[in-house]
Amino acid sequence: MKKFKTKSKTNRIKIFIIIIVFLIIFICLSFCKLNKPHSKLTSVLLNNFNNNTNYSLRFLTSNLDNLFNSYSFYEEIVTYNENSKKIYLYNTHSNEIYNDKTTIQKATNLLKDNLVKLGINTIVEQRKTSDLTITGLSFYDISKTFIKDIMKKEKDIAYYIDIHRDSVSDTTIKINDKNYAKILFVLGLENKNYLKNKAVIQEMNEYLNKNYPGISKGIYEKKGKGVDGVYNQDLGDNVILIEIGGVTNNLDEINNSTEIIALMLYHMLGDNK
Repeated sequence: MKKFKTKSKTNRIKIFIIIIVFLIIFICLSFCKLNKPHSKLTSVLLNNFNNNTNYSLRFLTSNLDNLFNSYSFYEEIVTYNENSKKIYLYNTHSNEIYNDKTTIQKATNLLKDNLVKLGINTIVEQRKTSDLTITGLSFYDISKTFIKDIMKKEKDIAYYIDIHRDSVSDTTIKINDKNYAKILFVLGLENKNYLKNKAVIQEMNEYLNKNYPGISKGIYEKKGKGVDGVYNQDLGDNVILIEIGGVTNNLDEINNSTEIIALMLYHMLGDNK
């Protein structure tokens, strides 16, 4: 009789443990479901800002940190429509590096990752201009061949973006206790249609500084002896040159800025995503 009671007590303990385990699993699954990031940026805006009169789904006028607190760039990759507009990223100066040895290719891939996570189909050029200088062509002539190649292969490129690093050192800005690498647009004035390029760049620049005052250093217009003066922008008004930070910036600052650039491009694409 004593032995039977002991066995019965053991069974009750086992049942109790099983019930506790199931409860823990249920709570964990419920928590994950509640905290799962939205798969689309639009859904994030709807769910978080729809009842706040300070926000607009068409134009995000608030500080973008509020958005990034709600949308994780690190937890979920959004699937995108293969037929949607694409962005092509490349590096004319493929040997540029930052203070912590981060390469310009790394910065470009960070931007790609953040674009893809917003559902934007993004292509990164794998060829390096520095490997092709043996041809005798200039860096911009080499990257122009890259752009022409992609123009033949892809018909849905919204922007061709040349990612650079500035050669100066004063390129860090702190906004809401977070460090960013400053952004600079370069416009070639020796392209006869440069005003069309300028109009596109101005919209990008205004969007950035409206949401993050001071993050963009503006538009650097260049022409004359010793500079390219065109920067392949003669190929279309959607060829953009962006400098992300300078020699003293590090990986975290660069990534923070690529998140902002990604959101800016999301805004620029509008309904063409």
